[in-house]
Amino acid sequence: MVDFLLGGAAVVLLVVVTVVLFRGEHPGRSRLVTLVALIVLAAGTFAVAIYHHQSSSAEATDLRLPLPLASAAPALSPATQGLGTAILQIEIPMGTGDKLPQGAIWLDPPRPGTNAYTGDLSLLCSTPGKADHDQNCTGADKRVWTVEPLEKRAVIAPAAGDPFTDRVACDVSYSPAYLELKAGAAYCVRLTAGPSRTWVLRVPSFPAERPLPASLKTEVAALG
Repeated sequence: MVDFLLGGAAVVLLVVVTVVLFRGEHPGRSRLVTLVALIVLAAGTFAVAIYHHQSSSAEATDLRLPLPLASAAPALSPATQGLGTAILQIEIPMGTGDKLPQGAIWLDPPRPGTNAYTGDLSLLCSTPGKADHDQNCTGADKRVWTVEPLEKRAVIAPAAGDPFTDRVACDVSYSPAYLELKAGAAYCVRLTAGPSRTWVLRVPSFPAERPLPASLKTEVAALG
């Protein structure tokens, strides 16, 4: 506001001096010098007022600019992320009282089954050389883990690579037969009923609990 008043006063002074200068017929030397000084003063005041006004406007604009936002952290899935698809961790409890510790998993949606026969895939621990009526996988027994679609709800195959990062790894031949599981290996699964969809199953590591394994931790993802 002060800048506008100073500029306005300078303009008025310029107009007055100009009128006086041109209306006077023969201004004396001292009078001419005084008028020229007033013109210079008025012009300088006007220029300073304009400069201050522009500087104030620039500062106000800078204050109104938004501050740069911090980079957002990538969002994470419940376990990790692969191909833009969540990799879910599903813990499958082993049944109690079974001679062969076993459990099951549903895939759509991924969740543990209540026993080895209520799921799309059954997972089982056995000890080579022991009969079905003997307690398997107890104490220091050797443990062999297998996966099988017991109820024929799915077909399964070992992945040809890492399907969590490359979908082509599940372009394989599927079978309803059982497979021996390897820790860290990925297996591709397709359900025999419902939407055509490929699932990936992986067991990062096998339990070392004694005397019997209580559960099996798996990772599951839907590839579409």
